[in-house]
Amino acid sequence: TSRWELAEDGRWTRHHRDAEGEPLTDLQTAMIETHLKRRRKAITRFDGLRARPLPPDELLATSAVLSIHVPLSKHTHHLIDERALSLMKRTAYLVNVARGPVVDEAALARALRDRRIAGAGLDVFEHEPQVHPDLLGLENVVLVPHIGSATVETRTAMARLAVDNCLAILRGEKPLTPV
Repeated sequence: TSRWELAEDGRWTRHHRDAEGEPLTDLQTAMIETHLKRRRKAITRFDGLRARPLPPDELLATSAVLSIHVPLSKHTHHLIDERALSLMKRTAYLVNVARGPVVDEAALARALRDRRIAGAGLDVFEHEPQVHPDLLGLENVVLVPHIGSATVETRTAMARLAVDNCLAILRGEKPLTPV
C-alpha cells in the first residue's frame, strides 16, 4: 500500500482548472471529500469547478500547480518525495503551506536545482526553523518563515483561543484545544 492510497479506491486527489485553464491541484480538498464520502455524506460543491478524482501518478504528471494542504501523519510524511517530483511536469510549481515533512526537502532541492520542476513556494520546512541548505540560494524557490497565517484576523483568533484555553484550565475544565 502506497502512502497515496488513503481512500478506499486509492484516489483522494482532485484537479481544478484555474482561470487560464491550467490544472490546479489541492490535496486537502480531496482528502476532506474522501473522508465525507466514507461517512456516506455526499458533497458536490466542486462540480462547478469541474473537479474530478485522479490517480496519484496522473495528478502529479498533469498539475500546473500542486498546492499542498494535508495534515502530517505517517501516511503523508514525504508524500512528495523523489519519485513524486520525478512525475511532475518541468513547468509545474509546488506550493507547501501544510507541514514541512510532507515534502522531502533534499529531493525538492535536487529537482529545483536540476530544473525538473519550474519552482516551489514553501511556507513550512521539514526541520523548522532550519531550511535545507540546498534550497538556499536557488532562484526558483520562494521561502517564507511560516507566515501563511499572519493576518490580523487569524492572529487575533489564535490569541483569543489561547486565552479561552487558559480560562478553561483556571476554571478546572479541559482546555478547548489540548496539545
